[in-house]
Amino acid sequence: MFRFLYALAALSFMLPAVDAQSAPPPISAFARNPQIALPSISPNGRRIAMLSEAAGQQIIAVISRDGEPPAGANVSAVRVQRLLWASDDILIIIASVARERGQWGAVDYTQIHALDLNRPDRLRELDGYPVGRVPDSGDLVVWGRTGGRGLSTMDPATGLFLTIDQTNEPVFDYALDAAGTPIARTSYRVVSQRYILETRSGEFWSVVDERQEEQLTTRMWGLLAGTDDELVFSERPARGGQRLYTVSLETGQRLRTLYENEDFDFEQLLRDYYTNTIIGFTIDEDMPRDVWFDEDFVAIQGVLDGAIPDAFVSIQSWSTDRTQFTVAAFRENRPPEYFLFDATSMSLAALGPAYPELASVALPQRLSVRYRASDGTSIPAYLTLPESEGPHPLIVLPHGGPASRDTGGFDYIAHFFATRGYLVLQPNFRGSGGYGAAWEEAGWGEWGTGIMQSDITDGLNAMVQAGYAMPGRACIVGASYGGYAALAGATFTPDAYQCAAAIAPLSDLWLIVRNADAWGGIATPYSRRIAQQFTGTTQLPDRAAVRRISPVDHVENVQIPVLLIHGREDSVVDDEHSAVMNRALSRAGKDVTYVHISDLDHWLTSAAMRARVLSELENFIGEHIGDGAN
Repeated sequence: MFRFLYALAALSFMLPAVDAQSAPPPISAFARNPQIALPSISPNGRRIAMLSEAAGQQIIAVISRDGEPPAGANVSAVRVQRLLWASDDILIIIASVARERGQWGAVDYTQIHALDLNRPDRLRELDGYPVGRVPDSGDLVVWGRTGGRGLSTMDPATGLFLTIDQTNEPVFDYALDAAGTPIARTSYRVVSQRYILETRSGEFWSVVDERQEEQLTTRMWGLLAGTDDELVFSERPARGGQRLYTVSLETGQRLRTLYENEDFDFEQLLRDYYTNTIIGFTIDEDMPRDVWFDEDFVAIQGVLDGAIPDAFVSIQSWSTDRTQFTVAAFRENRPPEYFLFDATSMSLAALGPAYPELASVALPQRLSVRYRASDGTSIPAYLTLPESEGPHPLIVLPHGGPASRDTGGFDYIAHFFATRGYLVLQPNFRGSGGYGAAWEEAGWGEWGTGIMQSDITDGLNAMVQAGYAMPGRACIVGASYGGYAALAGATFTPDAYQCAAAIAPLSDLWLIVRNADAWGGIATPYSRRIAQQFTGTTQLPDRAAVRRISPVDHVENVQIPVLLIHGREDSVVDDEHSAVMNRALSRAGKDVTYVHISDLDHWLTSAAMRARVLSELENFIGEHIGDGAN
């Protein structure tokens, strides 16, 4: 999966930005691999690792602040999710890799590698997922090694490990102390639906909390920074957003609430791998924001916010002594920019922009807005406005998931089309994640012909009524669930849009139900989740019910051109969905174009994939609602 790079001297992290121009930036400026992403500073603060690009390939680059030659590896074949340092010389690479196709198509799995900078010709695959560090040794604490459910320490330089907790219980969360020793663990028994919290004293575990939990919504995240007896937990209440609270390590009793919000979930927990503690969390309202429990980070965040006042500033990584930090700045109308902050000298140095060709281009604003659904509900959304005077042709761009959400800041697809003169609406319809349980559950059983789809259609109508969008010039475009929504728009609201483009869409929901039944039926969490999504109950739907909301069974309603794009290497939605939809539309005599790309994955991982998809979309949309439609 990886190819080594011995010399990266030609790589520039400070490419000059192009001047703002009247012609829109080319596809390549948006589709490229970021020049910088996931910057991670070494424990001693002297090396910085990052995702980057060289000769069109995605690479991991490691640059030295002491004049050493750059080093790295080609990672174009995987999706790198995270970089962290085990020691000053060993970088851990956490990536997602697609297995070869089998009975259920391509499947993603997580792969962990260690890049030893003392031996850059050797990349070691590790067994187990890193959940913490052993201080000063460079050893990792890893969970879920092959053949076991327990916890081990591992030397990433050799791959040698030592088991520190072995169990047959279905453990899914561990908490560690500063020494990397497990102090608490949680397990969940699916059949009996029993949730168990255990704490450790010496060599023995004791149950401090055990209860019935029909669907697991409780998670343990780790030890709260600044304490030695408070464990950080989250839960999903029936109303409002996810709640963060602490539990006594000694008694299992709830102690205090750290965060609760009626309207928003937290996005992620922030962990310090040098202390194995939880030091903060991220919330995302209009734009993301980090909230810190650790006073050191509260102070640093305040300095950075003052230094870059027009951006959401996110601390990405830090040295062990907390004097050196990598920092990201996110804005509504610019791609991310990255910096190195020295807390000793209080200096901020630019590492560079993620998209150099767009760094000085006046991109359109991507605004957080709300509109009214037909039942009066306020729907949150993001609206990217072209610079020219409106009204504009409209692209409605529903997200995937569906229990995910669009967030603020740069969006390469929305900004690409806005530079072409299109208004882009991204609705966080009911059924989206991030807005609390009630908002997400409002979408259960509402696929296709319910409020999940009508919220999207109401967004189109709201943009026309407000004078932002041109009547009769709208295309619905989406990927994954968003692709399903695009096909549902074409089949269930055939008069609303002038074209529909679906990337890796679901089209025949019976394929999903059939697989869920084969994977263990309603007894498995996956199948229960599918049942809730499709029916709002804990029962998988029958074929007749699924046909009522499957676009493939309603192609006779389609009156507009449809574009389908799918790849054989999709590990989330099998390309069978696009194949059957293409056949059904073709047999019905409808205007359909099917672009099948053999090496395309679900995530559009490579620059070449993204460029191909953007090109196909630009041509298709331009023909039907752009200049080609005039």
